[in-house]
Amino acid sequence: MRLTKKNIAHYLLDKGFLEPTSFMSGDYMLTQTQSRNSIFKVQQQQDKGLFVKQLITQDATNSYLMQKDATSHYLIHQSDLFKETSTHIPDYYGYDPYHNILVTEYFANTKNVHETVYKDKKLSEEHAVKMAHILASYHFDITDEIKNNSSLQFFSKQIPWILNTGQLMNTSPQGITNTVIAEIYKHQDLVKRMEKVASQWETTSLIHGDIKWMNFIVMPNNKDIKLIDWEIADLGDPLWDVAGIFQSYFSAWVLSFNNQNIQQHQQMQGSEFLTIEAIIPVVKLLWKTYASTQKFTKTEAKENILKTLSYMSARMIQTAFENNVAQKQMHANSARILQFCNHILGDVEGIAKQWNLID
Repeated sequence: MRLTKKNIAHYLLDKGFLEPTSFMSGDYMLTQTQSRNSIFKVQQQQDKGLFVKQLITQDATNSYLMQKDATSHYLIHQSDLFKETSTHIPDYYGYDPYHNILVTEYFANTKNVHETVYKDKKLSEEHAVKMAHILASYHFDITDEIKNNSSLQFFSKQIPWILNTGQLMNTSPQGITNTVIAEIYKHQDLVKRMEKVASQWETTSLIHGDIKWMNFIVMPNNKDIKLIDWEIADLGDPLWDVAGIFQSYFSAWVLSFNNQNIQQHQQMQGSEFLTIEAIIPVVKLLWKTYASTQKFTKTEAKENILKTLSYMSARMIQTAFENNVAQKQMHANSARILQFCNHILGDVEGIAKQWNLID
């Protein structure tokens, strides 16, 4: 069954996702978009909105991603382990595995953090604090719980693909097609640094896996924030998620520069507010909030911020990779990212001290 604008109301009514009284009263506004999935957004005044996602391509990979999205929502809302986290994500209504349809809560009239940053032309300390608290709410050791929880056992504990870059670069240079990987291949010092980052990986908690500004939704009151899009979720290293927020800040800065010439250091119009001087205090506040909530000792805080900065570099290199898929020449800003990350990985502790993240 393929959902369409004509039949979706009947499907939602039949499954109990949509109240007949709400539909009959006209309290129902539907929009549809299409990317990798077919997305329907049902906006209602009296009842919560519905976000309906259906796979377009019924292949094993996409099916697994949707199952992870559904499993994450079910687990967080049904398990006592994640009571606090359940208040920070969309409500879960149901998953239809036969038709590959997932139904969760839709947040109407909202913007994500990325949109809010560029609309307000500033970095919000309040939003940074809230994002830190959201991550901390599900970042805790669940090693013992995995044995007795089938939902947790569903996850495959895969290390992020960018941390397997060493395997790609062990092939012959002729076999490398991505311009970013080809550039890394030329610099064996960066290869070794990436391998060192990968060696730090620990699997201890549930992780979102795709943390970035776009996946944090700012509610209409501009105070509450919700975390969406759990299809990359897994069991892994919680600091990978923290690094995801870090990379949103620093990638925004790097990508704000004129991308035509790496020698030019002129920011694009409207991005002048993104400076290192503006970013560092907000990132520091985010980290201090997260570390305090996690009750890190001074030694743990130092070890973890160094690992987070290392992971951030890997996340930024992943961003550069994704920006150069099928490109014959590497974008100037992707080259900037590689330079920036190689600089960080060359002296992580020195950078942490420079940015006042450690004493």
